[in-house]
Amino acid sequence: MFRRFMQNTRRGIMFTEEAERLSRYILAEDSEIEFRIRSGTEMYRKGFGHFVLKDAEGGEVAGATIRLKQKTHEYKFGCNAFMIDSFPEKEQNERYEKVFGSLFNLAVVPFYWSDLEPEQGKTRFTKESPFIYRRPAPDRVLEFCGKYGIMPKGHPLCWHNFWPGWVPNNTKDVMRLLEKRFEEISERYRDKIPVWDAVNEAQTLHPSCRKNAPPLPPDYVEQVFHLADRFFPDNRKLYNDDSTWWNFQGDYTPVYLLVRHLLERGCKVGGLGLQYHMFGNMTGDNCIGVNRPLNPRCILQCLDQYQKLGIPVNFSEVSVISRRDLGDGDRFQELVAEKLYRLWFSHPATEAIVWWNMVDGTAAYAPLGSEEGENSLRAGLVNYDFTPKPAFRALERLIKREWHTETVLEYRAGADNRFHGFYGKYDAEIETEHGRECREFDLSRFSGNEFNFMIKYLCPVFAAIILISSVANAFGIIKM
Repeated sequence: MFRRFMQNTRRGIMFTEEAERLSRYILAEDSEIEFRIRSGTEMYRKGFGHFVLKDAEGGEVAGATIRLKQKTHEYKFGCNAFMIDSFPEKEQNERYEKVFGSLFNLAVVPFYWSDLEPEQGKTRFTKESPFIYRRPAPDRVLEFCGKYGIMPKGHPLCWHNFWPGWVPNNTKDVMRLLEKRFEEISERYRDKIPVWDAVNEAQTLHPSCRKNAPPLPPDYVEQVFHLADRFFPDNRKLYNDDSTWWNFQGDYTPVYLLVRHLLERGCKVGGLGLQYHMFGNMTGDNCIGVNRPLNPRCILQCLDQYQKLGIPVNFSEVSVISRRDLGDGDRFQELVAEKLYRLWFSHPATEAIVWWNMVDGTAAYAPLGSEEGENSLRAGLVNYDFTPKPAFRALERLIKREWHTETVLEYRAGADNRFHGFYGKYDAEIETEHGRECREFDLSRFSGNEFNFMIKYLCPVFAAIILISSVANAFGIIKM
């Protein structure tokens, strides 16, 4: 791929030396990596479904044509939904929702404590809550998720950043208030949000080493997971880590050690989130090389290590830059994003990829619509006017076409009536000599995928009688 990247340069698409430096490993042609991507996609993201069709008397249907169309993926492709109702114009907000819903099946819902409860006892749960930029009320985001059939994910339950100023500087009081926070959120959302980031970025630096950080106990990560299990017993709780995850040291990899310790202590860690923000901490010279996060071999090495934990991995916050100083930054972003998604999607340990900011000009700590601060990285998938960037089109092509199944199965009694497709939710149109029926089913990596359907057709004589009667009633010939 790197060769193709450089060929594009010679065709007039200009990339700078900085773009070449950043992409040298991630876009390099590597037959072993490409084999793992192709084979992993086939082995871990697709499966066989087996149909058995029975009539009302329990006998097998002699023959049928089954038209299969995938509706959505079991694998989660997501984004944060922080910009819900955060644009100045109604049309912009409507456009944001429509573009979001066209691509993603997971949305991150903000639960940052300082913005969810800026005043003690005054939570911002409802749609009518006071406006805070990039912090829409959870109820409003869930309304959006319901409209588009998107799974919500809560983020985060506990993070030593975004701590309310009113929290006292006392460990005992902090843990008491954290318990109250968990209880309130649980009462309202545990049946609505199935997955939560329980603890965020604990490996960055322990709060005790940070100035003005909350006085959390030394074992707060373990305590938080036990606390979360009390209030969210049936929900999946994830540990979400930032850029330290790629510091590979075999069984002594820091993030691996932390999560293994939590599991050994009885914490119900339901998954591991790994961030991939291609910002300064990932684009410096110390990150360019053989064992660094811009090298596919390093990524796979780390994923193989985390797979040993026996819990799913999410790439939970993804930002691929398209900075102006890269030359054709949009093309750079497209090539890198596509390579990363193919790599992550193919690995058996992963279950989700979450892009971070969908729209350029909406990053944190920068004026809306500008190219100042974090916005200068241009890490969105669409421009500020919502026109798709090449990276958006690339992901759309992967998710909606290349990783998508539509096929026709000619069913015959006594035969091995199987189809092969990507895991997800399907519509099946079943046509027999007596008529058509539509069914929904899930092809899942985690089930046997045998679908027994009873075909409830009417015999032709009765069907004809009903049709003639309906027509006669419509013309007033008879009254029904």
